[in-house]
Amino acid sequence: PNIAGGIGLGIGLDYINHVGLGNIQLQEKDLLQYGTKRLTEMGGTRIIGEARNKASVISFLLDGIHPYDVGMIVDKLGVAVRTGHHCTQPVMDYFEIPGTIRASFAFYNTRDEIDRMIMALERARQMLS
Repeated sequence: PNIAGGIGLGIGLDYINHVGLGNIQLQEKDLLQYGTKRLTEMGGTRIIGEARNKASVISFLLDGIHPYDVGMIVDKLGVAVRTGHHCTQPVMDYFEIPGTIRASFAFYNTRDEIDRMIMALERARQMLS
């Protein structure tokens, strides 16, 4: 469910308490599951880190495409993701990963935004393959 309703920039404790921590947790879990499903269905992706009780963050790669290139294109398409080592460069060096693309979801995000991210990733893949 979309529980965000149109929040402003200043999210206060009163608002979080009003929404409810349980509702926030359910929304973020739903977004994580939906985002993971959509990325898997997309094919040609490698999700990095699939812990059972992880936060609503997905780190991933598109096969054969540098994460920085993907990040630059999806940014131009209006989708915010992060790229890089995310403070884990020694581990990424060990596993020979140049960096990852990271999508972070919060309770105010929606499934529609994930769908738009997938469309932007598909467009980036078309441009870079």
